Amino acid sequence: MAQQLAHSFRIGHQSIVENLSQLQAVARSYQIAKPVIRELRERLLNHFGKQNDALFDSLRSYYSDDRESLKILEFLTHNLKDIKVKYIIFFEKHSGEMADMSSKSFPVDFYGFSKDVLAHIKLEEEYLLPLLEKLRIGKKS
Repeated sequence: MAQQLAHSFRIGHQSIVENLSQLQAVARSYQIAKPVIRELRERLLNHFGKQNDALFDSLRSYYSDDRESLKILEFLTHNLKDIKVKYIIFFEKHSGEMADMSSKSFPVDFYGFSKDVLAHIKLEEEYLLPLLEKLRIGKKS
């Protein structure tokens, strides 16, 4: 299970990064960017959905005697909450009925949001995926 989940995270990361690149290419034309924005929204929602309480509870249980790993998990859950809030704010502004009124601020907002998403992905790759890999092979240290 952990191996499949780690693989799913890697595929999700790749998909999100590709979508961010597509959106970067058309960010100046809000009308062209709209369908790509919707696609990014769905990809991120799907990705965040994999990081549920059950996943983190099982990781905390597995690493219960590894203080360093528990600190990493706490940091990751806090960072996930932060990026989810940024997700809500960004997509509330740029994918709803009022989005056309926000089209002028879209390139700047997108730049900031994409930086945050890429930073979150980097954290997952550096910290979460190794924890999942260790879980898979049954090695805590």
